[in-house]
Amino acid sequence: MSKTVIINSKNYVANSNNTFNYVLPTDCVFESTSKVGLQAIYMYNSTFNISSRIGNNTFQIIWNANTTTTYNITIPDGYYSGSDLNYYIQSQFVANNLYMTSNNGTNFEYFTEILVNSIRYAFQINTYNLPTASQATTLGFSMPSGATWSLPTVSCSPQIILCSGLGVLLGFNNALTYPFLSTIGSDQTYLSDSTPIISPINSYLLTLNLINSNLSIPTNIFYSIPLNVSFGSLISIGNSNIIYNQISPGRYRNFSIQFLDQTYNPLYLNDTEVVIVLSIIE
Repeated sequence: MSKTVIINSKNYVANSNNTFNYVLPTDCVFESTSKVGLQAIYMYNSTFNISSRIGNNTFQIIWNANTTTTYNITIPDGYYSGSDLNYYIQSQFVANNLYMTSNNGTNFEYFTEILVNSIRYAFQINTYNLPTASQATTLGFSMPSGATWSLPTVSCSPQIILCSGLGVLLGFNNALTYPFLSTIGSDQTYLSDSTPIISPINSYLLTLNLINSNLSIPTNIFYSIPLNVSFGSLISIGNSNIIYNQISPGRYRNFSIQFLDQTYNPLYLNDTEVVIVLSIIE
């Protein structure tokens, strides 16, 4: 005969970001025949793919080869698609007046962009030359109001320097600065040199203090939840055929559940509204 235990947001451990602790009304003794399984779980996919915790949220801009001024940019923590990331990067060009306008100021001209190349299963960084003054006149380009930089005497490209974590996310591991100095005088396109990892977290692992297995590391791994819904969507799992884990015999006063990512790092859950239903056989 099984018993049911429901763990929810009321059992969230404040400021832990990933731990839920259910305190039993009284001590419970489990024998070697006792087992526990996940009957159901309901929670939201709320983990970010870019954050200071992951260490993939910064990049630098060197506007042109005539100046050593470096702009250090921090990306706000969040979940970004490729287009979201490109939009944010270009918003920082605008915020720092690092762009030009055309068509009487109605069009903004950017000189760096990061795009998704779905055909190549890659990200693509495109860099374009800043024009000289005479070239800008021919193109009908104008500097924005408030710009503190000057057009180069020799056409050259701005450089974007990714932090290593952002490079991994976009699949750029062999180099982090684009364009290369050797090609700074011409428009360039760069493709990811490895598989992008736009979603660093692809599953949630649950640990449970009742488990002590000699077949896994950590020894208290209880269940794996695949992230098969989009960011912000409800993860809903109801098991009709429950897979039970043996409970380590002993006396317990609480059930403690922690969420890890697929590489056993503690997760940061932005939404801790969770319902976990445990089924216990004694």
